[in-house]
Amino acid sequence: MRFKNYYHRKNFTEFISPKNSDYYSNRGEFIAAVFLLSADKLLWERSKNAIARYAVNFDTIDLSGISTEGYALYKAARTVYDGKSDVSLSELCDWSLIDDPTTLTIFAGVMLLRNSVGKPNWRC
Repeated sequence: MRFKNYYHRKNFTEFISPKNSDYYSNRGEFIAAVFLLSADKLLWERSKNAIARYAVNFDTIDLSGISTEGYALYKAARTVYDGKSDVSLSELCDWSLIDDPTTLTIFAGVMLLRNSVGKPNWRC
C-alpha cells in the first residue's frame, strides 16, 4: 500500500486498526474510501465524524475550503464506495488540476479496492 505521506499512514492505520479489529473482512469499498479520505489533512478532519464502523455518509462531509486535491480525493472515495463515477480519468490525469502525489494516492486507493487488504498482490 502506498501512502501519500506519514500523516496519511498514521491516520489510516489509527482509524482502521482499533475500530475495526477484523478489517480483513470489511468491505473493500469501505477500506478504500477511508484510505482516500485520510490522505488529506483538512478532508480527514471533516470526514471522521461521517464514518461509522462500516459505512461512510458522504453527504455530511463539509467540503467548503477543501483544496482541489482534497476534492479529488473525496470524489474518488465516493466513487470507489458507491460505484457511481462522477470524476473522469482525464480530470484525474490533468497535472494542472491534481498533483502527482494525489494522483498516485487515488490510483493506490483504486488498487486497494481491487485487491482489498487481505488479498495478496500478485505481480506478473
